[in-house]
Amino acid sequence: MSDELVSSVSESNISGVLDQKVLFSVPDYQRLYSWGEDQWDEFWRDLTGLEEEESHFLGSIVVIERTGGFGKLDEYELVDGQQRLTTISLLLKAIQTHFKESDDPNNISNMIRTDYLYESDPDNIEHVKLSLSQFEDGDYQNIIEENISSVNEDSQLLKAYRHFQELLEDLDSDEINNRRKRLVLSMNMVVIQCSGTASAFRLFETLNDRGLELSAVDLMKNSLLQVASTKFGTQQYESIRSKWETVLEKVVYEIDNPDRFFRHYIMSRPEPDISGSVTSRRLYEEFNDIIKNKLPSNGVDLIDYVDGMVQEADLYVGLTQAKVDEFQGRQQQKINNRLQNLNDIGSSHSRTLLLRAFDEFDEYDDISQTLKYVEVFMIRWKLANYQSGTGLDKIFSELCSNAFSSDEPLPQDPLEAIKEKLSEEAPSDEEVYAGLANDDFSRTAQTKYILDMIERHHYMPAEGSGAKSYNRATVDIEHIAPRATFSAKKYSPWRDVLGVDEDGFSQYKNRLGNLTLLEDRLNEAASDNPFQQKKDQYKLSDFEMTQEIREKYDIWTHNEIQKRSEDLAEIGVEIWNFNTF
Repeated sequence: MSDELVSSVSESNISGVLDQKVLFSVPDYQRLYSWGEDQWDEFWRDLTGLEEEESHFLGSIVVIERTGGFGKLDEYELVDGQQRLTTISLLLKAIQTHFKESDDPNNISNMIRTDYLYESDPDNIEHVKLSLSQFEDGDYQNIIEENISSVNEDSQLLKAYRHFQELLEDLDSDEINNRRKRLVLSMNMVVIQCSGTASAFRLFETLNDRGLELSAVDLMKNSLLQVASTKFGTQQYESIRSKWETVLEKVVYEIDNPDRFFRHYIMSRPEPDISGSVTSRRLYEEFNDIIKNKLPSNGVDLIDYVDGMVQEADLYVGLTQAKVDEFQGRQQQKINNRLQNLNDIGSSHSRTLLLRAFDEFDEYDDISQTLKYVEVFMIRWKLANYQSGTGLDKIFSELCSNAFSSDEPLPQDPLEAIKEKLSEEAPSDEEVYAGLANDDFSRTAQTKYILDMIERHHYMPAEGSGAKSYNRATVDIEHIAPRATFSAKKYSPWRDVLGVDEDGFSQYKNRLGNLTLLEDRLNEAASDNPFQQKKDQYKLSDFEMTQEIREKYDIWTHNEIQKRSEDLAEIGVEIWNFNTF
């Protein structure tokens, strides 16, 4: 490796990396934290799969060393590796929180805090060890400093932290401490220090062969301004530059993954028509081709294309926050409720079609019906465990290309075209039933959505005839048989009645049939009790599905869990139907 690029290379375990007398920082040009459940679970599997004498190599991180000056801490600016280091820090915080809230005779909580999460300067003033870009550092700092109520609920950082907390819930303190030791002592990284920004970026491209992905949006800006400088005068050039910065300001501050906006915008446009998937890896190349070749050949003005981005950025942020402003009163609220459903399901891919639909449709009924079709399609896709990614992008991109086309011999109905395409691509009833009946359901927004829809569409009276109004976000998911039945002593009475051992219960504890909706005040009172005492709390609930458990079941074993899972699966197949939803 060239001495021009690298000032030092060292390999160490996580303890050695984080226990250095330096701070780590993520510069503003870096993409936001974007790891999701797939990456978190893979990381967790790597950690839990380690044997006693084994180690696991996590790869390298590339840093630029910044001298802090007299009385200040030196700093490592992260050019590569921020996703892994952020994930490690959030897992350590989740572990520290467990020990802080439990018996901790060895003061492990404080050790994690001082060794890995904070660093003291020469004046003994503590600083959070890792800082992220200005766009998300506030949320990260609040998580580390335990100000969870101040964290944006949609933050991917908060989702990661809560995901690790949930994984730790089923373990006792000894098991969690074992995971901690394996994390900091058996997982290794190579730290590559560079003397400056230019050498760090050249090294990053050499090591990863994916330099474009690191700063795709920056490269898009450079390409756009290069084209604008050769095509327009100073005034128009400055206008395009200003509008691009306006778009960036909107999406970078408000959206977890800004790349998505540009990908979805490109795929949603009628001109130039992009009928396939635009991946994050190909985003820069596709954008470069559009502004240099496809816009001129389609007769589309570059200024108009950038103007469209400015307009759609506001709508896109509204979609991500379920706060669009297109209608009035109750209609507006219903549209935003549908958007919240889509967000809870995790249907970001559908925003390609939604951008186009809000442009094409002026009437409430058209938008409402489009959202219903998309909601049915996406929940069926998720329940059948179909993979997200380019396949979904392609479906919604093709809909934008074809559903609104006027090239047919006879004009087609866009709503019918959307329904027909999504119905064809959607999983079958049998696949949806199997997912509902047999899969595990963690305590996520998607699971709460599923239970909520079953309650509203199957159990509750029709609207206007005694139906109770409630806010899904304020309701708890209750595990009827506690998940920690075999790991927490207080749940030991359950072990004699479930009809299965610990391994057997692991197959049933997170089934849909073992879940119900319960008011927060009742969930807290019911959580530790045997089934008969829980039913006393269920009697006070306004949820009809919860009342049914009290009335229908005298005992609660794995057989009841399976039977109720199958019953709810049949109900779900009836609800999420393109013809009736």
